[in-house]
Amino acid sequence: MAQGAVFVTGGSGFLGQALITALTARGRQVVSFDLAPPRGTAAPKAPGVITVQGDIRDPDSVMRAVLDHGASDIVHLAAMVIPACREKPVLGAEVNMIGHINVLEAARAAGIGPVVYTSSIAARPRPPLDSPANLYGVYKRCCEEISKVYFMDHGVASIGLRPNVVYGPGREIGETAFVTHAMRAAAERKRYAFPFSGAMCFQHVDEVTDIFLRCLDAKPEKPVVSDLTTETNTTDEVIAAIRRVVPDADLIASDTPRMAPSGLDNTPLRTLLGSWARVDLDEGTRRTIAHFRQLTGQ
Repeated sequence: MAQGAVFVTGGSGFLGQALITALTARGRQVVSFDLAPPRGTAAPKAPGVITVQGDIRDPDSVMRAVLDHGASDIVHLAAMVIPACREKPVLGAEVNMIGHINVLEAARAAGIGPVVYTSSIAARPRPPLDSPANLYGVYKRCCEEISKVYFMDHGVASIGLRPNVVYGPGREIGETAFVTHAMRAAAERKRYAFPFSGAMCFQHVDEVTDIFLRCLDAKPEKPVVSDLTTETNTTDEVIAAIRRVVPDADLIASDTPRMAPSGLDNTPLRTLLGSWARVDLDEGTRRTIAHFRQLTGQ
């Protein structure tokens, strides 16, 4: 049976653009669905990309885009991030939770599975109240539970991936975009002050994209929710990695700690996919700074 298109929500975003580039390189047709049109020079221009401008909150728009273009796979990335959910909580709930339901309904109608979607490390409970630390995390935790119910009620398979700090070219918004901002500042010989400190899971966009591609080929027997990695680095180690590439980088560490979740576990993902090529912090830093140096001609 011939493969249909890959329906990608949030296709104009950071991870969406990276994934679309990788999918078209594989020869896949992509339907990029987003409220906003693709941005500037980073927008996917490869043959085989159909851009559909629509609102993830509108069930009819999502359903038509999936069915009319003959999608056979879905990657759901569209979401409002931490600061936006804090500022506009009702809209955040509509986009992140109602939008998720709309995607699952379209998958159900089209017989698509698994739906590969982004959850977040933010969904993990943490101190002081043993709960997600922000509304974004609450919404994402709810989406994980909704996905399980859709499997029980309708047999819709899904894979929920919990990134922590994804960095690399194109990452511009969200609280964890600071890593990319710091690397860009170093490449451009500018000062950068870190907004907070702590230990986190830093993953380069190339590795995360590879994981998503592998998930599209997977056949889970039940809903899967998994952290992507358990490997952590501190912000001081990020600064050290940047200075190994740009020795005189003008970086200012922060003494404001950022609470991090504990008990990370990527066993479900390892069980499903096996192993994949890691992009460690040094290599990811080198790739990211090289990209920004090329942009500035340095």
